[in-house]
Amino acid sequence: MIAVKEKLWSGEFLGLGIASCLLYITQYVLIATLPIVITKLYGGSDFDAGMAMTYFQIGTISCRIFAGSIVDAFNKRRVLWTSTIFFFLVMAAFNFTESISLIFLLRFLHGLTFAISTTATATGAVMVLPKSRKGEGVGYFAVFSNLAMVIGPFMGLVVLNDCGATVLFLMLTAIGISVCGFANGKPLADSIALPKHDVSQKRFSVHNIVEKRSIPWAFLTLFVSFTYSGVLVFVPIMMMEFGVGGDASWFFVLFALAIVVTRPVIGRIYDRLGSPYLLYSGFIIFLLGMLLLCSSHAEGGILWSGPILGLGYGALGPALQTLSVQAAPPDRTGAATATFFLAMDIGVGLGSAILSLLVEDIGFNWMFFVNAMVVLAGLIVYHFGIKRFAGRLAD
Repeated sequence: MIAVKEKLWSGEFLGLGIASCLLYITQYVLIATLPIVITKLYGGSDFDAGMAMTYFQIGTISCRIFAGSIVDAFNKRRVLWTSTIFFFLVMAAFNFTESISLIFLLRFLHGLTFAISTTATATGAVMVLPKSRKGEGVGYFAVFSNLAMVIGPFMGLVVLNDCGATVLFLMLTAIGISVCGFANGKPLADSIALPKHDVSQKRFSVHNIVEKRSIPWAFLTLFVSFTYSGVLVFVPIMMMEFGVGGDASWFFVLFALAIVVTRPVIGRIYDRLGSPYLLYSGFIIFLLGMLLLCSSHAEGGILWSGPILGLGYGALGPALQTLSVQAAPPDRTGAATATFFLAMDIGVGLGSAILSLLVEDIGFNWMFFVNAMVVLAGLIVYHFGIKRFAGRLAD
């Protein structure tokens, strides 16, 4: 008898996936355009442009600490409505910016609402997936944010260059409205939305914020997100120094396309062959891409490293997120998801700060070599530590 596959593409899953894509589009649009707005329109410095990202990360990390426990403890439908409405209001407020200080404040608020909204959408999406197709489903869900990586920078720069900042901020407002619609268009069922325990009986504790069973995989995520931050921040600057800054967007297109094209296969490999196969291959491919990048002194080498890095990152990200979620019981899915994303945020924040200091002293190529060694360290930690001992926390 042939087994019938359980349904993957439900209305809830598709709506939450599109909402997630739109949430990430706003982030990539602002990463690409705010430095130009701050320096050209407001007369700010390069330091001011960098601080806009710093304020966003502070807001994201501050809220991510509590996001998981909020999603687990309250009605998930109400959390989705509340967080996405506040997200829309922050996007709308960008239309009224008159100073760099106000941009910093809005970026901090953007980080807060982004953290809770992405945690709520990801948690809901994971919970509506059938158990037998969880790895495949998480992989597809990650494609939505990967598409944002391609769409966001292009969309933001084209609108800013052709139409100006006013239209750019109106576009972000429209995206904010769309997020509300897609995230809440098909409400979650009571069996998923309602909390499993009485909130009034819960006391504040670290246990409510961080899922201990997910910590090994979150720790491993730090290595991946640390190195990813170097790619995100410094590849465009490196290409600009080589005189080909206009082609930096193609690096990210190749990076993201490698993730999107291979995502269906990655999900099936996880479900059929298991996580070790993906983690070993992902770390090795990511390491090879980083070594190619650190040895590149021309545009060709940098562009070739893009799809290789994308393939490695595309295998590691969904695998680590799935492992973080599957390590926890169903009523702790929100905390597990938040633990994973908190590690991502911390890794990106630390990477941006530490690598910024390194690149001034040792240059781009040696900085990316340090990045490669961080990837290698992650592989070693997984093989000799986490792979062998992660199961002990499940007891």
